[in-house]
Amino acid sequence: MSEQPSWSEAIVEGSLDWSFLKRDDLYEIAELCAAIAYIDDPAQPRDLADLLRDYDMPHAHADVHAVVGRDGGGTIVAYAWNHISPSNSPLPHVWMEFGVHPAWRYHKIGLRLVEWAIDRARVWYRHIRQAHPGIGPLWAGAAVDESSRVADDLRENGTLAPQRWYFDAHRSLMDSPLPSAPVPSGIELRIFDPEWSEKVRRAHNDAFSTRRGAHDVGEEQWEASLARPDFRPRWSWIAVDTTAETPEVVGYALNSEIHDSETGWREGWTERFGVCPRNRRAGLGRSLLVASMRTFVEQGCTLAGVGVDTDDPSRAERLFGTLGYTFDDRVVLFGRSFSD
Repeated sequence: MSEQPSWSEAIVEGSLDWSFLKRDDLYEIAELCAAIAYIDDPAQPRDLADLLRDYDMPHAHADVHAVVGRDGGGTIVAYAWNHISPSNSPLPHVWMEFGVHPAWRYHKIGLRLVEWAIDRARVWYRHIRQAHPGIGPLWAGAAVDESSRVADDLRENGTLAPQRWYFDAHRSLMDSPLPSAPVPSGIELRIFDPEWSEKVRRAHNDAFSTRRGAHDVGEEQWEASLARPDFRPRWSWIAVDTTAETPEVVGYALNSEIHDSETGWREGWTERFGVCPRNRRAGLGRSLLVASMRTFVEQGCTLAGVGVDTDDPSRAERLFGTLGYTFDDRVVLFGRSFSD
């Protein structure tokens, strides 16, 4: 780790004039993000509304956790922003965000920003641990387009490691016959019913318990996701182990609808999808996805889509690829836990 920065210093490197982020800077940051998006076409573009929302969060303190770099004319051409969790969180974390104007990418500014953000996150952790000595380790990371320059900078820095991958996948429901997928023995697929909600939540947390950096979804957050207007409970499927003394949910595909009212275009979207670890590699995930596709067709959708969250992108692409899905660009999550 490089020398610890002072809370009062915003210096990242020597080619730009650095200062801490101010709220008025966000309008220029939004323009910088638009210039970056024009060249890179990122999977998760940032706009002014996003920036203002994040800056105004009560625990954000962006005026000490974000920096901007200006060229000789005073124009912001680079920034880094550490989005911190509340300081009393039992599991503190920092989400890092970076941006460098395409014309300045060959000055190693991005690499220096990565170093600054990681150092800053660790200094913050040491600071809050003095007030809250019982907190857990710090997790710090960044989700970036896998083919982006930021990903290259993170790889070159080497402190954070790839942990998870995210991408969207789509397939037509009209161009080819739907695949078949027998349900494993002892498992019954059922339409989602609200009375199963808590068991499905526990199955979801179990399914993601093997993912590095994953946290359990709490009851309030879970119920809020099911209350969204685009969620379609009658389009959703759960897998129930009927051999257990008390039937348990061991897999799920919770689906929603994406549509365009002007064109009539409709896509069935698998929002949450998972299989409990002990029930994997038996074809259950495939069965849930195919059941969802058939429901989408019955409801008049012409497309099926899914948001994929995986720590094994090759295996995930094999699963979805054999079902006829094609893939958007991948986002990779770099992360690491720190105890000091």
